[in-house]
Amino acid sequence: MRAAVYHGRQDLRLEDVPEPIAGRGDVKLKVLYNGICGSDLHEYYDGPITTRTTTPHPLTGVKNPVILGHELCGEVVEVGPDVEDLELGDRVAVEPVETCGHCLYCTSGQYNHCDLLAFHGYNRNSGGLAQFSVVRRSMAHKLPRSLTPMQGALIEPMAIAWRTADRCELEAGQTAVVHGAGPIGIGVYFTLRRRGVRVIMSDPSPARRAVLRALGVATILDPSDGKVVTAIKDLTGGRGADASIDAAGVPKAFQASLLGTAVDGNVVVVAIHTRPLEIGPMDILMSEARITGVALSCNAFPSVIKEMAAGAYPTDGWVETIPFNDIIRDGFERLHRQDGTKILVDVQSA
Repeated sequence: MRAAVYHGRQDLRLEDVPEPIAGRGDVKLKVLYNGICGSDLHEYYDGPITTRTTTPHPLTGVKNPVILGHELCGEVVEVGPDVEDLELGDRVAVEPVETCGHCLYCTSGQYNHCDLLAFHGYNRNSGGLAQFSVVRRSMAHKLPRSLTPMQGALIEPMAIAWRTADRCELEAGQTAVVHGAGPIGIGVYFTLRRRGVRVIMSDPSPARRAVLRALGVATILDPSDGKVVTAIKDLTGGRGADASIDAAGVPKAFQASLLGTAVDGNVVVVAIHTRPLEIGPMDILMSEARITGVALSCNAFPSVIKEMAAGAYPTDGWVETIPFNDIIRDGFERLHRQDGTKILVDVQSA
């Protein structure tokens, strides 16, 4: 089968590799679509970060080279022993984490904090950027037939957005500002809008702001002029946002998130920052803001699948597909220069 195999920084090769085999408790999928994530860009351009180069992963025994891809929708083509509740032909969205299953966090429902957590597409033998992929049964979430395979490939990033929205702790009528209009930022917008929250979006890219306008975002800010915090205060009667989300991963976005949040509000960091953040001591003391992060999409898949089927996450205007063989030029390179919003790879075109 064809697969996108990551060997190291800026070394992603389209190779012919053996098909994976479903073992006990496994599900083998024909991958239909796999999204390219910001984490993939970091791994490709700045890594290795999450993948292992010398020491194998303690849970899976995997190290580089490894098949990338963790935002996938696939069709069940084989089930291993002990899998009795999925049938051939079922479509599933993959929650891309494998855990030990018996530690404190796994048994308390906080499996996203398992010390042995392994990421599909980084620390497992079988990633989603391949014609076939094998996952644990616990990772496969059955989809209703009303959802398309493209929608199925969006479940994982929208689940991250769902959990981000949860951590804002907002009620209908309150205000949030989302800094960064990439896929997660857009997903947070859709999620909070569905809950009756007023959402202000901020992004320096004219192309991304145009996408936001097409998606119906009522208030869009350009932070390039350095006055975004003032604008947020003006739009909120001087208070600031009830919650701010850093979905950009740059220091200016984090600072605007902190300074543009109301007293006793929430600052939620979902973006991956590649260098340490600086926080002015008086900025945090006097604001009494709560700063929190988002560790994956724990327990969010069922809710997002239900909401996706109800139309909460429209795809027109921000989601596109590309052929498998063009993954580097039309996928990684385009997204690296912010040309495009959400790109799904048509894996079966390989």
